[in-house]
Amino acid sequence: MSESKSRTQVKPIDFVERNNWKAFREIIRDWLAIFLIIAFSIWADNIFVYLICIWFIGIFQFALGEALVHEAVHYNLFTQKSWHDRLDFIYCFPFLRTLASYRKHHLPHHKYLWTENDYIPKEYEYLGLNKKNKKLFLILFIYPLLGFSAIHFVVEAFYDLFQDFTTSIEEKNGSLFKSLIQLCLFWFVIIYSFYLSGNLNLLLLYWFVPLLWCYSFYSLFGEVQEHFNTLSGARSNINPVINLIFHNGGYHYVHHLCATIPWYNLPKAHQAFCSDNPDISQGIFDTYRQLTHNNRDIKSPKIVKELNILRAGHLPLISSK
Repeated sequence: MSESKSRTQVKPIDFVERNNWKAFREIIRDWLAIFLIIAFSIWADNIFVYLICIWFIGIFQFALGEALVHEAVHYNLFTQKSWHDRLDFIYCFPFLRTLASYRKHHLPHHKYLWTENDYIPKEYEYLGLNKKNKKLFLILFIYPLLGFSAIHFVVEAFYDLFQDFTTSIEEKNGSLFKSLIQLCLFWFVIIYSFYLSGNLNLLLLYWFVPLLWCYSFYSLFGEVQEHFNTLSGARSNINPVINLIFHNGGYHYVHHLCATIPWYNLPKAHQAFCSDNPDISQGIFDTYRQLTHNNRDIKSPKIVKELNILRAGHLPLISSK
């Protein structure tokens, strides 16, 4: 996009593009980081190093299995639309789900944000975030560290798989059924290969432990910080380190304005369209401060107006002229 363009001239379409090189680069980066951390932990052969390493593994699991999968859900990774589903064994199957399942779960969140058709309000109710005397620190940190987020992750994963299987049979959805079979075959091959090589313990220690404990922890915090206790409906965390690691996943408000903008253009789009948004965080501690802030004095008409702006399709890709 030309730097000479003024803010009033900029349109969302100026930021919409696809780049295969950047997509594969980010996927490789995350897998490489995971493998290097695993190798270092095995080399160190120390329980304390292991406990630190699995939390770093969980970080890159989340970057791959949430941030990049989220991009794939919106067809933002590759120039060829079909590649997103054909390659989901690289970035989606390892996290016990299919891209079709994620898409079915996620897209209503954009279209029906904060309505009964959006899963977020139900999720916050389940977590106890709507209670007057909630203990936010316990909900976001202590309970997940004790394993409650892991239980939630496992239950949700298998419930979604069962629902998808039922749906594929009832609706005779061949593509959904095929993706579920592929997922099962993927994990059969992975588990059987590790079993034959005598390294099943490595799969457990270096994939499932960080996935169930650490990834689920980051996932829970991420879902809460993106929308809970916001004035505009969505929060953006513009911390550069966080966005470097998580593929600009912190720029959430502008993502809701135009979900077809790829991750690498979100910072520029944020500056162009919503740099003055009231829900902007500078980092984790600032986010936690905002989560605990009392927003009850904000009048509902303002909130409703902001939510209507965020719902999918409001911001056009091209000028209305």
